[in-house]
Amino acid sequence: MSGPPADAGALRTGGLTVATVPGFAGSVGNATNAVRDAAPPIAPAPLAGLPLAGSPYASASRPVYALSDHPLFAQHVGLGRVDCELPEWRDEPEAARVFYRAAVRCLDAAWEATLRGAGLPFRAPRLDAPATVDAARSACPQDGAPASYCYTDETIVIPYAAARAATAESRRGAQLALLAHEYGHHVQHIVGVLRAYTDQRTESGWQTAAGQEQSRRLELQASCFAGMFFGINHGRGDIDQQTWDEAADWARAAGDRPGAPRVRGADHNAWGWWKWGSDKGDTWECNTWYADQENVE
Repeated sequence: MSGPPADAGALRTGGLTVATVPGFAGSVGNATNAVRDAAPPIAPAPLAGLPLAGSPYASASRPVYALSDHPLFAQHVGLGRVDCELPEWRDEPEAARVFYRAAVRCLDAAWEATLRGAGLPFRAPRLDAPATVDAARSACPQDGAPASYCYTDETIVIPYAAARAATAESRRGAQLALLAHEYGHHVQHIVGVLRAYTDQRTESGWQTAAGQEQSRRLELQASCFAGMFFGINHGRGDIDQQTWDEAADWARAAGDRPGAPRVRGADHNAWGWWKWGSDKGDTWECNTWYADQENVE
């Protein structure tokens, strides 16, 4: 595939190309183009909360229930850079739990400064990584998916047996990509996006075409957030080129399956938003609620 279309709208500042409108515009290249240190800084001042004297982040943390106009997408904001140290992936349940716990700590470190700096809440998610789907302890019913996020108890659920098919032939990149996507849903929940989405989808009709489009926007934003983590931290710690490549391979096939409800997005858009997040490293660029309908199909 080629680069962004001519009408995507961009300006060049200090050697970096900056879009004049937010979001993936329908075409990305396949080559690695991780943003790394060229990503925007974390929020330099609160976007949402009220100042508190003496606070290192100067914010009164509170969620904001909004979608396209959420303050996290109001300016160019990156993630904290982390030197993520991960155990080698071993194909058995206890080793998988150890891996996922270490990966959650990396994602916590990347997202905490960003959200607190934006005056938004931060809480680490719980992790439930059982051997089988039936052994999951989360409050949400499980449908056999490789991974899911339960907002009721703020838990990322990754049953080892269910995740194996989605993460086969990976040293660690696919496992980290799977987790980072669900972590993106946790971010959406704690900042208020998930509640605003639920209200909008309920109003549209949960299983109507409009309701399913809302679901795709939610899922594709989580993919963009996951790509941000990989793009900003590419080359740091254990997020090397092989890990990025394995994660990218997972992202290329993360869309809706044939015959399934249209709630995740087509493969080319799932990949496009993930790669866009990796290329840009910017919450403003992950505003799927603003995107044209064709880019969330």
